[in-house]
Amino acid sequence: MKTKNLERQWVTLDACSVAYRQWGTAGKPIVLLHGIPMNSSLWERIGSHLSTEGYLVYAPEMLGLGYTEGPINYDHSLNGQARLVNLFINKVVKDECILVGHDLGGGVAQIIAAGLSNQAGIKKYVFTNCVAYDSWPIEGIKLLIGAAYKKNYTQIFSPEFIAGFVKKGLSAGLLDASLNTNELLEDICKGLVGTRERMEHFILFLKAMDNKYTQGASAKLKTVEKPALVVWANGDKFQPVSIGEKLRDALPKATWKLIEGRHFHPLESNALAEAIVQWDNR
Repeated sequence: MKTKNLERQWVTLDACSVAYRQWGTAGKPIVLLHGIPMNSSLWERIGSHLSTEGYLVYAPEMLGLGYTEGPINYDHSLNGQARLVNLFINKVVKDECILVGHDLGGGVAQIIAAGLSNQAGIKKYVFTNCVAYDSWPIEGIKLLIGAAYKKNYTQIFSPEFIAGFVKKGLSAGLLDASLNTNELLEDICKGLVGTRERMEHFILFLKAMDNKYTQGASAKLKTVEKPALVVWANGDKFQPVSIGEKLRDALPKATWKLIEGRHFHPLESNALAEAIVQWDNR
């Protein structure tokens, strides 16, 4: 199902111009966090579905992975991204929300939940096929990180190279490869290396990918008192079900939901949205 691809908006936060998409104009606030190599386009289907269920949906983009702009010397780590998410919730959402994290976005959500970043107004957490503990970076991303340290990285990270990398990753993370469209691929790649400045942010993001942040958060997950929903696609080749089960077991108030799909399931299924609605309205 193809939904309306909403135009991005921008808001200035801590010297950064944070790009985001919004679905709906009223309802219960919910914030969706993407991971690598995605941007807010990951949430096109889910955001539209949740808005029809009475939610006001926001999907901000990470510095280095999308169309967010900022100082080159900004903290590109997951800890720095958590700071921007907190500021986004305080300034844009302005109300208690549900925070949903996929892939690295789930790592950011764990950092916030564990209190390692100033916690904004969040009443519930949802983690779906996300990084946790030392489950990242995966081998393919490690190769990119290595390339980011090479002197000729500007030649390596050509639009053609990035397009090939993203296309391969999406194909492995989808049940239906036809959803890996040229439109989606172009949007992702332009966000990563569409300009020299975006490429520099992407390189800094890669260099800042360190699982010490999720490992630091993991020790404190047992103290998280807010309800959490852990939704995992059973065919994920990047973050297997065992990671989701470990995360579920660490959270005191966790609900578990196993769904059909692969890593990028939000692109092709409403199962996550349906699980959130059922859990939230229990």
